[in-house]
Amino acid sequence: MFVEERHQLILDILRETGKVSVESLTEEFAVSAPTIRADLTALEQRGRLRRTHGGAILREHVAVEAPLAVKEQERRDEKRRIARVAASRVRDHETILLDAGTTVHEIARVLRERQGLTIVTNSLPSAFEFADSPGANVLLIGGQLHAERQATLGPLATEFLRDIHVDRAFIGVNGVSEDAGWTVVDFEAVQLKRAMMSRARDVIVVADHSKLGEATFASIGPLTAAQALVTDTPIEQPHLRTALEAAGVEIIQCSS
Repeated sequence: MFVEERHQLILDILRETGKVSVESLTEEFAVSAPTIRADLTALEQRGRLRRTHGGAILREHVAVEAPLAVKEQERRDEKRRIARVAASRVRDHETILLDAGTTVHEIARVLRERQGLTIVTNSLPSAFEFADSPGANVLLIGGQLHAERQATLGPLATEFLRDIHVDRAFIGVNGVSEDAGWTVVDFEAVQLKRAMMSRARDVIVVADHSKLGEATFASIGPLTAAQALVTDTPIEQPHLRTALEAAGVEIIQCSS
């Protein structure tokens, strides 16, 4: 098992139980106590949990976005399945807005095969996906560069979108809640994501099952701000499903 996989599983356990112990995790993963302590320290440094004596607890309202290199290793199979289904909505010669984020980057990889697309994005990796794609027209959103996210953000990036209108926007989130709507873990990307959603005829949110029912730190809009949600599993929370349907959001579940 890769270190990143073990980290993700530790976070999954924390979401279910609220706390973990070093002893229980050493048994769960058949690794040494020092290895687990190193895992918990690394996750605490990324703002994902809080260390306690002998273990850790879930850190609520985390206001830290993990570096892109870390997030790329999390739930890769789920993200790729979501990307394939989300990209199927796109037709040749459309204008597409791609948010920064690992799931949306997977969509960019799929869209390389389409013809005549105009791509608007604040994601450096997504922009470079089309660098050698014949016929693709790429507009990289200007703004303040965030190296860990490999994306541009800030007021200049938001202003860039003021007079732009696109066919579809693909947006990544950290949480989907019946009360809080579409949410992210900090304020840095809020204004830009809101602007992206307001400039598209068709807004598609992509979120794996770990985001469903979660209300993270900052809301980028109510559920009615999107037309579709693409996720990897059935929505098990009946109140969330009812709220999405009432908001007119098409729920698209990927097949395994």
